[in-house]
Amino acid sequence: MYIIYKFFTFIIYPFLIIYLNIRVRKKKECPIRFKEKLGFSKYHNIENTIWFHASSLGEIKSILPFIKHYGEGKKNNILITTVTLSSSAFFDEEIKSNNIFHQFAPLDSPIIIKKFLKKWKPKLSIFVESELWPNMITETSKNSKVILLNARISKKSFIKWKFFKKTFSKLMNKFSIILCQNLETFNYLKYFSLKNMSYIGNIKLIDSEKKIPNYITFSEKFNSWSAMSIHFEEIDIIIETHKKINKEKDFTTFLIPRHLDKLDLILQKIKNHNIKVQRISKNSEVKKFNGIILIDKFGIADDIFNISKVVFMGGSFIDHGGQNPIEPIKYGCHILHGKYIYNFTEIYELLNQNNLSKIILNQNELVKEILKLSMDNKKVKINSLHNSLGKKIFIETQKILDQLI
Repeated sequence: MYIIYKFFTFIIYPFLIIYLNIRVRKKKECPIRFKEKLGFSKYHNIENTIWFHASSLGEIKSILPFIKHYGEGKKNNILITTVTLSSSAFFDEEIKSNNIFHQFAPLDSPIIIKKFLKKWKPKLSIFVESELWPNMITETSKNSKVILLNARISKKSFIKWKFFKKTFSKLMNKFSIILCQNLETFNYLKYFSLKNMSYIGNIKLIDSEKKIPNYITFSEKFNSWSAMSIHFEEIDIIIETHKKINKEKDFTTFLIPRHLDKLDLILQKIKNHNIKVQRISKNSEVKKFNGIILIDKFGIADDIFNISKVVFMGGSFIDHGGQNPIEPIKYGCHILHGKYIYNFTEIYELLNQNNLSKIILNQNELVKEILKLSMDNKKVKINSLHNSLGKKIFIETQKILDQLI
């Protein structure tokens, strides 16, 4: 199976520049840096490098404690590769330094990967969560030790890989060690008879520090709730929830879409209901506003969680599996979610057991719970379990990484 995949990626190599140019025109790639995905780089003679390969903004935030730890004292150079424009913008604003570099991740072509590795020569390569690109893993394992950090395999992925058991087992054995974020992933991987595994816990529990609000300004207090990481299929539910709540009480809804590629359609849906809407990228000052604040900019949700008490996590009213609730938990928010949370089963179970979240089965329950929680002027006290677990996960993970550097 891998031989077929490798042959295919060789064949399509000449067409990748065309593919990227099309994405540039659609504003899905950086018009200046898109060639980094072909293995090119403006940096030269960078040595002693630890490479972290993540996918998007959530993953890059999750590895911040490790970037800070291994980048301190400038003993190591740190390379971070990601796929999305939002993660690049976050890097420039929050992480960039003299010994920490960002590149857009190379496409999974053997020619491109070899060019990339020849350039950077990483001494340790760390892939985050579910970044399982066959050529990248295979070629990198020939040049350095490779770790899969915070590994997550969904039920759907497990069912898919079962059909290619031999290929998947061979690929996963390229890793020096696989650190699983939950028992579900650990048990799925057992099926493939892998021995290079360990269950550590979710590294997103490590970073418990609040971010000081620095983008949105709030000129007055008002009732509000947040709809976080909302998928397009859930937009109508959020709009109807906003309308029903405002029949009972004046409320502002912060709508934070999971993806920003359908902003025009989302705006049109809101306007069709004659609801006032404010785009945060156009006006970052929020006053009392009984409409919908559309968060059309990545990386600023912390500002909202700092003042909002109630957060509904998206991807859970539809069969997607839910989004990670750890970020708003840091701010003591009440977490509400639907029944589809299988992407983060253990985290939600932990939160439910400690009364930090609640399952909502339908829209009427969501309206009722938001109104009920708005009567309570206090935020949730952040459970010490969050901090103690995070500290333990960091220490155990750091020990393993130190042995491989």
